[in-house]
Amino acid sequence: MAQAKWLVKVDWNDDGDFSDSNEDVTADVFGLTLEQFRDLSSEHIEAARLEMELRNDDHKYSPPNGSSPLSGNLKPGRKVWVRAAYPFDGFTDASGVQLADHALDYDSTFAWTENRRNFDIVSAGTGAETDSVEGNGDCIATVDFGDSEASFGCDFSRGTDATDHGGLCFRYTDNSNYLYVRITGAAVEVRKVDAGSDSLVASASFTWPVSTTKFLQVVLHGGSIRVFVDANEIVDTTSSFNSSATKHGLFCDDEADHVWDNFGGWVSLFHGAIDSIHPRPSKDRQYCYVRALDEMERLTSVTLHSQAQAEIPQTTDEILGDILSYSAVDEDRRQFDSGIQVIPELWSPPMWGVQALDEVHLLQDEEDGFIYVDGHGYWRMEGRSHRTSAPHTSSRATIKDVNDGTNAYFSDLVWDDGVNNVENMIFMRMRDATSQGLKTTWTLSEAPSFSANETKEFLAETKDYDVVVGQQVPLENTDYDANTAQDGSGTDISSELTVTHPKVLEFSGKGTIIRVKFGATAGYLTLLQLRSLNALLFDDPLLVIAEDSTSKSTFGQRIKRIDARWTRETSVGQATVDSRLARNKDPKTVVNVTIPNGSRANLWLILQRGLSDRVTVSYSDMGISGDFFIEGQRLDVSEGWTLVRRELLLQAV
Repeated sequence: MAQAKWLVKVDWNDDGDFSDSNEDVTADVFGLTLEQFRDLSSEHIEAARLEMELRNDDHKYSPPNGSSPLSGNLKPGRKVWVRAAYPFDGFTDASGVQLADHALDYDSTFAWTENRRNFDIVSAGTGAETDSVEGNGDCIATVDFGDSEASFGCDFSRGTDATDHGGLCFRYTDNSNYLYVRITGAAVEVRKVDAGSDSLVASASFTWPVSTTKFLQVVLHGGSIRVFVDANEIVDTTSSFNSSATKHGLFCDDEADHVWDNFGGWVSLFHGAIDSIHPRPSKDRQYCYVRALDEMERLTSVTLHSQAQAEIPQTTDEILGDILSYSAVDEDRRQFDSGIQVIPELWSPPMWGVQALDEVHLLQDEEDGFIYVDGHGYWRMEGRSHRTSAPHTSSRATIKDVNDGTNAYFSDLVWDDGVNNVENMIFMRMRDATSQGLKTTWTLSEAPSFSANETKEFLAETKDYDVVVGQQVPLENTDYDANTAQDGSGTDISSELTVTHPKVLEFSGKGTIIRVKFGATAGYLTLLQLRSLNALLFDDPLLVIAEDSTSKSTFGQRIKRIDARWTRETSVGQATVDSRLARNKDPKTVVNVTIPNGSRANLWLILQRGLSDRVTVSYSDMGISGDFFIEGQRLDVSEGWTLVRRELLLQAV
């Protein structure tokens, strides 16, 4: 049975890191379940859900316990980070042992090769370093992971050497051909050595002080190279160089005093926020149940009153970026494919009083792609051609019904013909709009009183127009008036008012917020209105259709309706429904397979393969032999981290 190294951390004090006391909860975890499934009918994915049972004999994780070292910090919203490594090396040998003579902790079937000058153990359990007798060139030690698409990393401690920089080597073929990432102290650099020639691939400014340890990780997927420091992506670049090489490991420019520790095939499985904490004392044991969800769940409680502000014309990835920005999603935690252009010119439709996640789903339908949150907590948008492009055109693993010593195997399988997911008539309903020109789009229907120096805000939402853009700067005695009498008589004190539109990003498309501040004289606001340069009314809806008569005859009419918010050009809408029809007019076999950690190939598959990866299922007894995309997963870990099972939801390519 193959074993992995696990880490579960919680940022209890909400300071943005996972390095404080009691934030590593791994030793207290009885077991955990992590699941994230795509609804194959709607094609929308659920938020990833993590459920953990924590040992709670001393009530450390009980919020009412004022004596807990975590008292006051046991709250929903605290970040949770789950990761695992296979293989893994904690460098537990004696000081001076060469890596080539040292066996990895998990597991010894993997082996170190000192490719170009040596590394050895610092002291038992404290890491590896470059050999002090080495010098005059790059130091490289690698492990053959057997896979060019791997996620791996280590705890890297930067020493005092400011000339010879350390980092990680990846996709190593020989001493003249490999890639590496190095830490200079002021930057993170990705470089390649091609036929002995060293060149820069990409770099990003990053301060890494001397004598500081951070988690350094490289994630490889096709030509994509992502470099993380701790939980944050620092470099996102691409390179097709050496794309099939499977050896990854340690790198240093030359002999230096840097230290590498806890190296392995580290994968970030979940990064989200605590939803609930429920202590559950019982006669048998004291434990605490903790549930956490990824950020997609938070968007179910975010309401939008805005429109995309990206420069027109607008693409789906630009619109998604605006939706996430309005929802207070970190701009650094995103990785999008280039989307199709859906807004051609002039105006963008409002998202007014709608749920943010609903808008994400609508946008996915109009892109005909896939939007989800990955194990790093990063929002991902796959464009409609993502799965028909490399590396998704090739299978990354084969799953069989028997353990043949090479491939992964399943312990359970559930088969479905996929007919319920057939769509053979796709409708897209689109709406353009016609501008009515400059109009008064909202008027306050009352004359509220104000105290001296009082400020009030009003939601100016049009009821007469579908879209309003170009909100005009408020003008005295045109857009607002104030008087000392409610009926408009008395003294005109309009000149004392300050009237602004302070929230044009958060509120736009159907109106905006108008802020009114009175001056030294109390009185009444007798006029307040909003003028918009372009007030638009929707035209009659336009319908584009794609249908397949053969599929309708075989499976009956199965309709999918898309009410387009952004798409306005018939050619764009037609391409979208044609794309969806081509994918869904015929049934695609669906299988659920359970993979136990019974072999090296199984554990590698359990940890390293993720959503949208392509795998092969071979089960001759049932006549199953074909490629499938991963559409969801459930990971169960128990019995002191020794029992690991992963259920995969697979749909035929």
